[in-house]
Amino acid sequence: MHIVSFRDRLLFDDRTVREVSEQLGAALPNDGTPIRLVLDFSGVDLISSSLLGKLILLQRRVDNSGGKLRLCELTPTVQSVFRTSNLDRLFGIVRDRHAAAAEL
Repeated sequence: MHIVSFRDRLLFDDRTVREVSEQLGAALPNDGTPIRLVLDFSGVDLISSSLLGKLILLQRRVDNSGGKLRLCELTPTVQSVFRTSNLDRLFGIVRDRHAAAAEL
């Protein structure tokens, strides 16, 4: 299981989103094993629609591997972005790392 935390409070500009996407892609296995991943958003205040698109692609990759992806520690603002875009139905969103790890 991989747990990823973000260093930037604002995952908004194109450069940051590209770097996050590249780092996630490089860190995950490509050998066909199920991907089990927790994304910890504690401390993240803002995310862009571009990042949402990258997360949707990540969810597909995880699904295709037979794995699971959980998002946790979403601030009210970030949680509102997922809810407003109806992406809270696509992603498994849980309260904290402990709950996320228990689901994986």
